[in-house]
Amino acid sequence: MKVKELKISSIPEDRKFSKIYAHVLLLWPFGPIILGGIAFFFIGEEIRTRFIEMFMKEKEILLFIIIVWFIATLNMVRELFNHLIVEEICYVGNKTFYYQKFRRAFGMRKLMKNLEIPLLEIQEIKEGKKPFFLYFLLCPVSHRNSVEIITKDGKKYKIMNSVVFGNRNSLNPTSSETNMRTKEIFNKVQEMILKTKNTSNI
Repeated sequence: MKVKELKISSIPEDRKFSKIYAHVLLLWPFGPIILGGIAFFFIGEEIRTRFIEMFMKEKEILLFIIIVWFIATLNMVRELFNHLIVEEICYVGNKTFYYQKFRRAFGMRKLMKNLEIPLLEIQEIKEGKKPFFLYFLLCPVSHRNSVEIITKDGKKYKIMNSVVFGNRNSLNPTSSETNMRTKEIFNKVQEMILKTKNTSNI
């Protein structure tokens, strides 16, 4: 028997602006590169030469800024593709915990992860921790898993992101709003699993 499933997404179905904003963030890293290349090509030889001379004088600082920007950009794209522009579904059935994660980008829905964990193998269910603050500083957007499932063989599964595209607080993985959402999702998943384990005497 299938217990009521829990479905969450960082981009609510009824928020068109959030969908557009998330996809703009995906394409944003390519914007400065394209615009910079076009500008560099059309600015003229004299200005181009001055720019190169200025860059060579301050190359250490500028290279540091470029490297930091590049790392932050890579982190942001990875976060968006793997954790934020996704839909997560979990439920319990046949004494097994089922979890699926789909990427939803540019009108496509692709299965990323599919888990089937026997309830008998689940040893502990923990609430997800806040991300390390330095990680958040290096990434404009970041996810936060609500649930950590630990099995008897020591495997850990971190699932159910609680960050939502809505406002500044809902996008902040350490905000009080996200804390409340994390707690809510965790309680629902924990209740789903423990209720079935108790009724089935597992």
